[in-house]
Amino acid sequence: MKGRSGWSRREFVQMTGSSLGAMSFGVPLLAGVTRANRTVAMRFAYVGFGGEGAKDEGIAVFDVRGRDLKDKDLRGGQWRQTGVVASAAPSSLVLDASERFLYAVNEVDEYQGLPSGTVEAYAIDEANGSLKLVNRQRLSLSATAPRHAAVSPDGRALVVAVHGGGAYNVLPIGEDGSVGAVSGILKEAGSGPHEEQRSAHPQMVVFDRAGRVISADLGSDRLSVLKLDTARLSIVGRCAAQAGDGPRQVAFHPDGRVLFVANELDASVACYAYDSEEGKIVGRLGQVATGCGGNAGGVVMAVDPAGEFLYTSHRRGSGGVSMWRIVGSTGALQRLQVVDESGPRLHEMTMTADGKSLLGLSREDGGVFGWRVANGQISRGVQLASLSAPASMAVKAL
Repeated sequence: MKGRSGWSRREFVQMTGSSLGAMSFGVPLLAGVTRANRTVAMRFAYVGFGGEGAKDEGIAVFDVRGRDLKDKDLRGGQWRQTGVVASAAPSSLVLDASERFLYAVNEVDEYQGLPSGTVEAYAIDEANGSLKLVNRQRLSLSATAPRHAAVSPDGRALVVAVHGGGAYNVLPIGEDGSVGAVSGILKEAGSGPHEEQRSAHPQMVVFDRAGRVISADLGSDRLSVLKLDTARLSIVGRCAAQAGDGPRQVAFHPDGRVLFVANELDASVACYAYDSEEGKIVGRLGQVATGCGGNAGGVVMAVDPAGEFLYTSHRRGSGGVSMWRIVGSTGALQRLQVVDESGPRLHEMTMTADGKSLLGLSREDGGVFGWRVANGQISRGVQLASLSAPASMAVKAL
């Protein structure tokens, strides 16, 4: 292991002392993204904040034009907040392909007196990035505490993974970006050996290149391939994870033939072969423990858009940010570097579209953080914004 570095406690306290307002954010992972031969600059960042135990909640808007992490001035480029809109516990934010609309998943247990979570649709002002609420739509009954959503490649449907109700909801998307009433429900069943696995708990959904849905279910230790019709989901295939893994995040290698899975309960990352023609998870190729010590838990990951590297960190315990080389088509992982071992515990992380910056959210340490990636190395992290309980993030580049 090489390239080890970290924040001193004093440095970290000084960095987290600045404040740009009370808010937070997170970014969903994208499947099948490839790095273009041009610079893809960030324009606006949207950060969902709040949720359990938080005093305030909403979606903060940041103007990040010209504020990318710089090679020579890593402490410059702090994000500038330009606005905030009210939103109830936005656990996931996702842009449509045109980046004209933003969708928020509200991780709530009740709406208008009924046991249901909700989703919101926002129109984005192209000039200043501000958000205007289009509509808020309830999920199906008992579809509580939704965790994640993905927009179909054709932009006509939103698929939501529902933790509390153990289900997936499909909602149509109108020409004006609005979300219609639930048109399809797929109820899940199953359990695992861990106390957090008493029932099915879908956590995340992504689309493959053919428009199939790949899902991770923490409660049932299961990965699924689902077919999306206009109004419903149907099961194409299943793949069992190891008992007690607790799959939470899924992300494709850019070639679409390898699927990485971040396992919540044992802090590991597993690699699966994927038949993109048939839409089938063929089998597990390997699995690595991501923690450097015995206290790691709640692993989060992000995949380099060029498919060369994978990054991991942890929500429980410390251990910094690890950089892994992805070895060829096998998906095998080799740890190259660990940075900022005394730095923030990350709730979510993502890569920018150009693959030059790694972004992370820390609920416990209250902020948005960034790491510059160049020549196969990660620079020390910097704080981009001071926030209260960040939960989700989306970055607009178009």
